[in-house]
Amino acid sequence: MKLDIYQIDAFADQPFTGNPAAVVPLTAWLEDDVLQNIAMENNLAETAYIVPTDNPSHWKLRWFTPTTEVPLCGHATLASAACILRHIHPQLSEVRFETLSGELIVQRDGASFIMDLPAGKPQNWAIPEAALTALDVPIVTSGISTYPFVVLENETAVRSLDANKAIAAAKLAHESSELIVCAPGQNDLDFVLRFFAPGVGVDEDPVTGSAITYITPYWAKQLGKNKMKLFQASPRGGHVSVEMCGDRVRLGGQACDYMRGKITLINQGP
Repeated sequence: MKLDIYQIDAFADQPFTGNPAAVVPLTAWLEDDVLQNIAMENNLAETAYIVPTDNPSHWKLRWFTPTTEVPLCGHATLASAACILRHIHPQLSEVRFETLSGELIVQRDGASFIMDLPAGKPQNWAIPEAALTALDVPIVTSGISTYPFVVLENETAVRSLDANKAIAAAKLAHESSELIVCAPGQNDLDFVLRFFAPGVGVDEDPVTGSAITYITPYWAKQLGKNKMKLFQASPRGGHVSVEMCGDRVRLGGQACDYMRGKITLINQGP
């Protein structure tokens, strides 16, 4: 069996930035262990699998890290939409995905793509002392919005944070072993963040649509703004625009094609 595979840098306006995702179009779902093994072999933060329906603009979508299936992944959703709208059905301007997080819609907007995702619901949460000690930087506050998060004093503190300490803190902060670290931005940025997820096999994710979606309501309330610009300050980095729309968040960003190839599966059919 041979499968097409695309690797696309999401939330990237130039190659080798943003967050790379693999997108594998299928005609029907393969066995879960095969999907997981392909994701493990790809060794990217996410591998997305898309399956068509009778409507060219409606697809089924699942996401796998190298170790597990996840219920939501923003950057791989954007990459999947870019794959469909550029390479499979370039005549379309919108694609709808059936996912574990409900229906997700992505629209073409010039050179960018606008993605609609369910907003998080920030709540009070105190980071455990052991995790705070491991993080080894002062925090302003902490909370939880599906993922736990801590707010640092400023952008410089987020950018200069020791990744190994943040990974250790994520493992101690919550049973999910995930942690958002964020702060107010400078100049034209409203906020910055980094995301650490050793619990799903991703020590530091380059640009994380789900984390951005979950933390956007917090910053919208803090800043009194519905439209914001942010930067995920990972080593690769990525710029994202966000807009609060009721209980949804609209994320905007570009995507750069990197690679197209073939997967060869032995003893998996013709």
